[in-house]
Amino acid sequence: MAEKVSWRKPLSALWVRGIFLILTIGMFTTPAALAPAGPEAAPAPTAPAASPEAKVVNVDRQVLDEVVNKALARQLAPITEMLTEMTIHKTTLPDILGGIGYILGIFGLWAYFLSKRKKIS
Repeated sequence: MAEKVSWRKPLSALWVRGIFLILTIGMFTTPAALAPAGPEAAPAPTAPAASPEAKVVNVDRQVLDEVVNKALARQLAPITEMLTEMTIHKTTLPDILGGIGYILGIFGLWAYFLSKRKKIS
């Protein structure tokens, strides 16, 4: 019978790919690369678009980073909360019974070897 294939990727793989994409896009769109070489290379100012919906906004890089970081923090808060809950281990009944079983097993081995020693001597 064929094995079921899952196409889901773990959260860590998606996170790494997202960071990689953000960093590579940032490398190719640095302010120095976008700045004109000199005053003669500056484009002539153009009139704003006729559409009232079109807006030209100059955003400072630091402000943009802050806005993106706040949005990411807000969207990733539930995921980080879930991960935190998953890492906290709560003692359950199977854990307690397993511990008691280990203790009884060790005492059983001790009693077994003690009985072998008495038979030999």
